[in-house]
Amino acid sequence: MRDLLLGRMSYDLDVVVEGDAPAVARAAAGEDETPPVIHTAFGTATIGLGIYHIDLATARSESYERPGALPTVRPGTIQDDLVRRDFTVNAMALTLDDLRRGQLLDLHGGRSDLEHGLLRVLHESSFTDDATRILRGVRYEQRFGFVFERKTLDLLNRDIRSLECISADRVRHEFERTFAEDEPEQALSRLDTLGVLATIHPSLHFGADKAEALMRARRGLPSAPQLETICWCLLGWGMTAGEAEDLATRLNMPRRAFDPLADVVSLSAMEMQIDSPDRSPSEVFDLLHGYSQASLLTAELLFMRPMARENVYRYLRRLRSVRPTLIGSDLRSLGIPEGPILGRILSALRAARLNGEVASRSDEESLALRLFKESS
Repeated sequence: MRDLLLGRMSYDLDVVVEGDAPAVARAAAGEDETPPVIHTAFGTATIGLGIYHIDLATARSESYERPGALPTVRPGTIQDDLVRRDFTVNAMALTLDDLRRGQLLDLHGGRSDLEHGLLRVLHESSFTDDATRILRGVRYEQRFGFVFERKTLDLLNRDIRSLECISADRVRHEFERTFAEDEPEQALSRLDTLGVLATIHPSLHFGADKAEALMRARRGLPSAPQLETICWCLLGWGMTAGEAEDLATRLNMPRRAFDPLADVVSLSAMEMQIDSPDRSPSEVFDLLHGYSQASLLTAELLFMRPMARENVYRYLRRLRSVRPTLIGSDLRSLGIPEGPILGRILSALRAARLNGEVASRSDEESLALRLFKESS
């Protein structure tokens, strides 16, 4: 309903049923249609119609045994279902029954708040019941250009520590949804300003430098997974190894997220070491080889020293792809046996290529044989 009133395109339609939503989905799909996906335990179903999806849910009421717990739900009325929503702008519905077809059901002033660009919770315990509403609210603020209504902002500040009751996976998933926004730097900056990031973990911050870096990164990253990893790296920039490990525990981070985070923690402490203008290409390669692309891109964006940025740039755009012409089988055919010496010679050949000391295959063969002779 919110997107319809805002005139925003949506490919998903949410339908609330007072009764058995899965049964309605089965009847609506018809015999010749693709069967709906049924989630009996949750009383929900999804009907796919090409690029469109209709999600049907049984109307329900809910209660919370304690702050941060998942709600206990039971079948209810549409009024029960709307009052459990996070903000008034999400607590509206368009009636579909014959008697009131097309009427707006707005029991909490959602349309007025929508027109005034306000985010207002439905009751005073909203954030204590489910503090993920704070993270969702910030996303809505930035996505739609809304602001928290004054009392709602007071409640947010009062209840911000309720975030400590939310499970690791739920908090991490909210971060991932934030990273998927069109302009995630806006939401992350707002979370920082409100003190939300520091409440989740004291080492988290997202200042203007990181916001600018993320905006620049978005222009050159074609895939969502790449951008998500960059976001984790930006959040980790400047942390100590211990802080990064503690954050990973707090958020139950998978390896795909933690490994680049650990890389960027290490890189952020190496700026002086990487900054030297006298480093040869092979020395730059040795310093940066093995770090993830996301962590290196983050370093290029956030290093303050020009030469450090330049060396990372050179590594990413050219040095990391330089390889000698000869491979292990070529060295063995020259009489160099398998073992540590073969690996050392391959590394020396790469360094020679990087530094412009060899220019052809024959140059490499001569160097390899000389190195092998010197080692014998």
